[in-house]
Amino acid sequence: MSDGPFRNVALTSRWKVYGQKLVSDAASAEERMAQACHSMIRDVDMKTFHPLFGELSAHAQRPQMDLDPVAAIETIFDRHPRSFLSESLSRHLIANLRDQISPEKALDQALGTTAIEWIGTTRNRLDEHCIRARDLGDMKREDYRKGLERNHETFSAIKPDELCAALASGNKRAFGEALHKKSGVDEGPEE
Repeated sequence: MSDGPFRNVALTSRWKVYGQKLVSDAASAEERMAQACHSMIRDVDMKTFHPLFGELSAHAQRPQMDLDPVAAIETIFDRHPRSFLSESLSRHLIANLRDQISPEKALDQALGTTAIEWIGTTRNRLDEHCIRARDLGDMKREDYRKGLERNHETFSAIKPDELCAALASGNKRAFGEALHKKSGVDEGPEE
């Protein structure tokens, strides 16, 4: 990708497209949000996260309670590769279990909290890329201010529940449909 504010930053092409949409007045807030969600979920290694989440879900739904639910959960996490999401999920799930929350509810709450943390971390990382792009001269000062403002608007509009559903189902294409623009002859502005 040769243009856009993130052209000299080590990011995937999906995030570079997001960077272009941040500074483009032609992109809507909904398009930026769809691109951000799509980029986030595509960054997840579902081949490692989904089996972990599946095992945690199956364990949480078991009718028999563990004497030490934290140890059982730690054992499950130890059997799977670590990532930002799995580390966050582990931290929040173990904290919930220590608060005596039922395993199923603890897992649901931990996934929601993990999604919120993930959204915030990703927003901050993209703010840093905007700063770097401005410092490199890849982003004009007015685009920098617009980019930061739009980045915050975009990540504030992301619904954590939708990310949770995509993670729980293992659906890497959960936000792909939202990226396709209406292009049919009969489809125009809504009245």
